[in-house]
Amino acid sequence: MRLDGKVAVVTGGSSGIGRGIAVKFSEEGARVAVLDIREESRLDSETPSTVEVIKSRGGSGVYLKTDVTRSGEVNEAMEKVLAAHGKVDILVNCAGIFIRNCVADISDEEWDQVMQVNVSGYFYTCRRLIPEMVKQGYGKIVNISSIHGLLGTGMAASYCASRGAVTNLTRQLAVDYARAGITVNAIAPGTIPETAMCKPFAETPEIRKEYVARTMMPRLGTAEDIAYAAVYLASPESDWVTGQCLAVDGGWTAW
Repeated sequence: MRLDGKVAVVTGGSSGIGRGIAVKFSEEGARVAVLDIREESRLDSETPSTVEVIKSRGGSGVYLKTDVTRSGEVNEAMEKVLAAHGKVDILVNCAGIFIRNCVADISDEEWDQVMQVNVSGYFYTCRRLIPEMVKQGYGKIVNISSIHGLLGTGMAASYCASRGAVTNLTRQLAVDYARAGITVNAIAPGTIPETAMCKPFAETPEIRKEYVARTMMPRLGTAEDIAYAAVYLASPESDWVTGQCLAVDGGWTAW
C-alpha cells in the first residue's frame, strides 16, 4: 500500500493508460478522482467504468466529468476534490489525443485541438493544484508524455510537438518547485496497442510491423507497465527524483 492515505487526481482516467494508473493507484491505497470528458471508455473491452472497477475492489474513487481544454471545468473539478478531501497529494496528467498527419496537411483546427488537450490541459491542472501543494509542502506530479516527446515519428508533427512541450514543461516545473517539496516527473510510454489512442494504428499491419521492429523486448506494452512506473513516481520511493522523463518503451529509445 505505497499510496495509503494519499489523494490522487488522474486526468484521462476513463480508458487506456489513465485507467490503468487510476486502478493501480487505488490498489496501492489512494483515493482517486478520475477526470475525463466521458465516464465510459471508447473501447468495449474496457468495462465496467474505471470508478466501478475501483469500487468493486474495495477502493475509493469518484468520476468528475471534465473537459481539460476548459480551464473553468478543470478548476471546478479540483474544487470538488479539495472540498471532499482537503488536499491533493498526487496529480497524473494523462488526457491526450493523437491525430496522425504530416505537417503540410495539418489544419489550424487540428493543431489547436492537439495542443489544447495535450499541453494546455496539463498546464491548467498544474496551475490550479501547485499552489495547494506548496501550502501543504508536498506534492507529486506525473505527466504522461511519450517517446515521441523525445524523438520523432512519421506523420505526427502535432503530436510530437505537444509531447515535447510536456517533457520540457515537466523539467521547468521541477526546477521551480523542488524546494517546495514537490516532485515533477514524466513518463514516456512506448507502444501500448490496446488503448483507444493506439488501437487504430496498431491494427494497421504495416504500422504494427514497425512498432514491433522498433521495440527491443519481445512484446509491446500494456497500460499496467506504465501504471507500475507511475506508482513509483507517485510514491515516497521517488522523493529524490525530479525533472526526469522515464521512458517505459521496451527499449525503443535505446537504439
